[in-house]
Amino acid sequence: MKQQFTQEDMVRSIYGESSYLEQMAIRAAQKSNQDFAEEYQSLQTAEALLSSVELRPPNFAIQNILNYSSSSQFEAEAG
Repeated sequence: MKQQFTQEDMVRSIYGESSYLEQMAIRAAQKSNQDFAEEYQSLQTAEALLSSVELRPPNFAIQNILNYSSSSQFEAEAG
């Protein structure tokens, strides 16, 4: 019987959240199905690239928050 895996199954495997048996089935699928192996490799590459992404808001957004915070504090003190 041929096992069908979803992208979610592959992502769980990449993040180490799948069972041992599922990991073994995924390894077997990689060896026997070139398309599956390529998609799995693509997801592994994407996961590796995610760790290099720096998530930081633009300076104008930070400044807007600080300005709002300052005005809210002033209104609270005046009220």
